[in-house]
Amino acid sequence: MPNPSIASMLARTRPIARCLRLRYVCARQASSKVPVEPPLLQHQHVSRSGLIGYSDANAIQSAFQHGFLQWKDRAKHDASRSTIEPPRPKLVSFECKPTFTIGRRQDASILEEQQATLTQPLQIDLPNRREPTQQTFTPQICKTQRGGLTTYHGPGQLVLWPVLDMHSPLYPNFTVKSYAGHLEATTQRVLYDLFGITTYIDDAEPGVWIAGSNGREDRKIAALGVHQRRYVTSLGLALNIDIAVTGDTNVNPWKRFVPCGIEGKGVTSVAAEADNRHKPARWDLEDLSKQWAKVFENGLFDPSLRTFTHGR
Repeated sequence: MPNPSIASMLARTRPIARCLRLRYVCARQASSKVPVEPPLLQHQHVSRSGLIGYSDANAIQSAFQHGFLQWKDRAKHDASRSTIEPPRPKLVSFECKPTFTIGRRQDASILEEQQATLTQPLQIDLPNRREPTQQTFTPQICKTQRGGLTTYHGPGQLVLWPVLDMHSPLYPNFTVKSYAGHLEATTQRVLYDLFGITTYIDDAEPGVWIAGSNGREDRKIAALGVHQRRYVTSLGLALNIDIAVTGDTNVNPWKRFVPCGIEGKGVTSVAAEADNRHKPARWDLEDLSKQWAKVFENGLFDPSLRTFTHGR
């Protein structure tokens, strides 16, 4: 039997040892670019058993953000911070019930005009799933903390919300711009590596885009909306997988509004853009979220992976 006093001391020092070990691994990571084991990023896919309400996913995200802010408050009163282990970055991923979200500065009168159109019944048909979905929903409308105008979240779309401290000691720091760029670059890399889809980004119009050709307009495949409080992030990116992007307003939610207020450009999905060689028989959004999480985590440690050039 171990000495109780020694066991107690080991229990108290274990968090400090973990913190020091993480800092050591992170320091080596910057030069060696070897993935950290076990993963630093704590990923939770919260719609594993079905669609989740947008407000329910937001409550999970808010709880994580609150934990980070509490840590920052405690650390402020500890000059060395040596006894307080930094929280690990989190990732909340999900597929939600049909929801139109609006930006924090959006004109309420415009929303009132849109409301009747946005909340009309919407038919969802996702046949290429392990458990196919065919159902009619009445979409919800939610106000968010992001900038920008109206956008849509719903079945067939993978939402990815990292919650992290951009100034954490566990990895090289982010600026707001480089963090947004990392979300976009991660998505670009996943689309290229898994589906052979070539994309571009535009500083003037955040998100991930596919260039138009042969008379087709430029099309957005992933929307970006980020908020931060004291360098702790919330919201993130929504990637269209097998969501409807064609058809009338009863099946195609994008026909009910101008996505993000950008005229003259369209919306697309992985299913619409991938060729048959890259298209799976069944779409598995949980598995895709895990692939995205791996790529995102690699960029936490290696700043060179926070941007993307096709083929790299």
